Amino acid sequence: MPTSPTAPVAAPTRPWRWFAVYVGGLLACVVPYVVGVLLPYYVNGLHRLPLAEVASGRHDPKLLWPSYTGCGGLVDLLGVLGLATAPMGLLAGVVVGALVPVRAVASARSRLRAAPAMVLATVAVAVACAAGLWWFLGETSTALVTWRMD
Repeated sequence: MPTSPTAPVAAPTRPWRWFAVYVGGLLACVVPYVVGVLLPYYVNGLHRLPLAEVASGRHDPKLLWPSYTGCGGLVDLLGVLGLATAPMGLLAGVVVGALVPVRAVASARSRLRAAPAMVLATVAVAVACAAGLWWFLGETSTALVTWRMD
């Protein structure tokens, strides 16, 4: 059945599916870091100590929560996995988030043109990834990596 030239065309939902995969992949990279590094750091009260003391090795992660609980091994595994995946995932998030608007502007026939809200959402996520990557280059993250890998 042919459509009339004045009939409204529905915006494709495919870009939003892509966006969900994009955000899901980022979460899969960052959540292990949050659960395996940041959660024990805050639960054990290490955020109240100077960063030099945290990185010194006096507070061994194997002697702190959650190591003495049943889920300690899983949290330790997530911590090591998070240290490896979070920076790379955030970097990929910045790169992909920068390429989506470029593709949307460069291609007049792009399906992304039909979803400017998705392009703006992707840019917002890319900016958040850039902020997270900036944090990973900072003093606090360096101390946490030293503490966790000790």
